[in-house]
Amino acid sequence: MSESKLQSHPHRFTFQIFDTIDGDFCKEDVLVRLIHFWEARNFKKGNMLMGIELLLIDSKSNAVQAYIPANRLFRHEGRLKSNSVYTLNNFMIIPTKKVYKVTDHKHGIVFTEKTSMVLEPIGDHKIDEQKFRFRNYEDFASIVDTNADLFDVIGQVRLIVGDNIHSPSTLESAPQVEGSRSSDRVFLHLQLKDGQTIRIYLWGTIAALFRERWNESEVKPAVLLITIVNPKTVGPVMALSSTSSTRIFFDNDVTETKQYLTWLGDNGHKTPKIASSSSAVTKLETVTIQEILQFLQNENPQEASFYCFGTILDIQPQYGWYYISCSKCNNKLEKADTSMYCNYCKESNNIGVIRYRFEIRVCDKNKDVETFVVLDSEATKIAGRRAADV
Repeated sequence: MSESKLQSHPHRFTFQIFDTIDGDFCKEDVLVRLIHFWEARNFKKGNMLMGIELLLIDSKSNAVQAYIPANRLFRHEGRLKSNSVYTLNNFMIIPTKKVYKVTDHKHGIVFTEKTSMVLEPIGDHKIDEQKFRFRNYEDFASIVDTNADLFDVIGQVRLIVGDNIHSPSTLESAPQVEGSRSSDRVFLHLQLKDGQTIRIYLWGTIAALFRERWNESEVKPAVLLITIVNPKTVGPVMALSSTSSTRIFFDNDVTETKQYLTWLGDNGHKTPKIASSSSAVTKLETVTIQEILQFLQNENPQEASFYCFGTILDIQPQYGWYYISCSKCNNKLEKADTSMYCNYCKESNNIGVIRYRFEIRVCDKNKDVETFVVLDSEATKIAGRRAADV
């Protein structure tokens, strides 16, 4: 697109702000900074591009999520540039999203055929360059697996595991994809200010971008700020999963990481120990079945996570594919004469919840065979595949 089409109109002296906008359509000018934008794709329909999501902020630090449908991208995509300021008008106003929310504002924005987005000349627009929504461990745990809010997290790096983490960048070739999920992954731990340590998975392009910058850094960062992450249950614990809109900031990238780094320096001798309720592990490695059994037999009681790659020999559903569990404690409900009864809670008439559970026999690379119990989300996936095969 030519430079002439990107020229700003004469500067206006008054602008609306998102908090004062009402109704279904806004024809007035709003001065906004484009903080970030990313593709919205439908993975159930061949990774089809649905549109572009934008994170905008006005002069009063109100952040709003906007959306440009794919059929209207040609009008705007050539001029989208992060951290640039625009005058926006003639857009549709909708209620904020109920899932995958990246702002706290009551409004959302949708671009129409009449929407105008004009680049403003460089100047002192007095609009914040970033806006983050930090949460602690308990906040993330309260919304795990809901796909509701996608908050931000900041903390001290405690552990990083990933393929090629110290080798040249993998961005020279696109990440390999298995099905709808990229096989490119980085796993890390961040210790938060309250002492809790939280697990984080970076996937696909986000993992590759992180790996590239990590490998190029002469001084490895002590602090990471990771935006728009989705709390998910992974195995027995909660973890934060990157999304297509995730951004990652190192030590001196933004004010928030600089302040956290200063806090670490000022409180280095007072930094909280890892809390006992933390999901942290001190070691993550690939082991054989025999090594897992030895760990269980010989080590003192503790929590640890391992990777064990093996082949499923058979599924043993002799106890059924699922059971009806208590909604309070997840233990199996027993049948009474006219109701269900929980032996743990000592209550009857419980509202039951279906919980998947079955056993599988797995053979590892050393030909060792062992039986494992598969629960909840992973059991649901396997059960779903079995039903599809049938």
